[in-house]
Amino acid sequence: MLNEMRLGQITQDTVDTFKKLARPLEFNDGVESAELFPTRAQVDGSNERRLRDLPGAPTRYDAIDTGDVNIRDKLLANMMAPKSIELKMDSQVMLIKNLDGSLVNGSLGRVIAFSDERTFDMTNMDDYDPFMDDAMAKARRKLKAFSREPDPDGSGMKYPVVRFISTDGVARVILCQPEEWKVELPNGEVQAKRVQLPLILAWALSIHKAQGQTLERVTVNLGRVFEKGQAYVALSRATSQEGLRVLGFDKNKVMAHPRVITFYRQLYSAEEAAAKRPNSIADFITNRKGVVNTQVREVVDLDSEEERAMAY
Repeated sequence: MLNEMRLGQITQDTVDTFKKLARPLEFNDGVESAELFPTRAQVDGSNERRLRDLPGAPTRYDAIDTGDVNIRDKLLANMMAPKSIELKMDSQVMLIKNLDGSLVNGSLGRVIAFSDERTFDMTNMDDYDPFMDDAMAKARRKLKAFSREPDPDGSGMKYPVVRFISTDGVARVILCQPEEWKVELPNGEVQAKRVQLPLILAWALSIHKAQGQTLERVTVNLGRVFEKGQAYVALSRATSQEGLRVLGFDKNKVMAHPRVITFYRQLYSAEEAAAKRPNSIADFITNRKGVVNTQVREVVDLDSEEERAMAY
């Protein structure tokens, strides 16, 4: 199905398959599917509304940014880790950094408590997660906290306790403490750094930000798609049909970018050429090299155009 979408050539069988995926997704662990939107404004509006509907006051976490003040803000502007994030109990969040083999960038979870490190360490592990006995999880709980004053009661800075659905389907509960993101030069020199919780609100996500991630549970409303290639990018984030819901599928909305079509036609031509016996190895290498060079130029141009289109 996705191969057809790459080329914008949709068969009736594919249309029927996607329309069957309009059924509701039901889970009994409190974590919903994340809905993908084309623009940041739609994402922010949806997440803010859902957060506002939860009872209680939010807890705010501001990032700590360091680096040359003249360039720092520009370098960190498009970083996945937010400048600030507000959370409440029952907030749906997504992990934005790989922590181990089953808690990865894209793992969805729900905030079930707020706790300081000391209290969390003293909590009965049966109340949270059997995986907390492993060395990596313990090391993560010992991460250096924000350089802030402790709470008046002396308990220390409170961080969200999140119950994640890991890639193997097992619930994992961890205390989410700050992580580092760096912008470095090729020689390793750090130009800017952000320290922030490795979380974003995840009732809604942007198609642009979801690129490069794999989502176990995702809802895609194609009625909102407006740019070439967005439908393919959004649908290809799902890891399985079981965790994918597709609303408003219309094959006329599945617009392939002309450069993508050219790219894959060239790719198929290269494969066909490779299947044939060349007169000499030099002929084969020359033909293959010409196609590869064309592919590289097209992909770079396409990425920049799609990023601009989806970054509203």
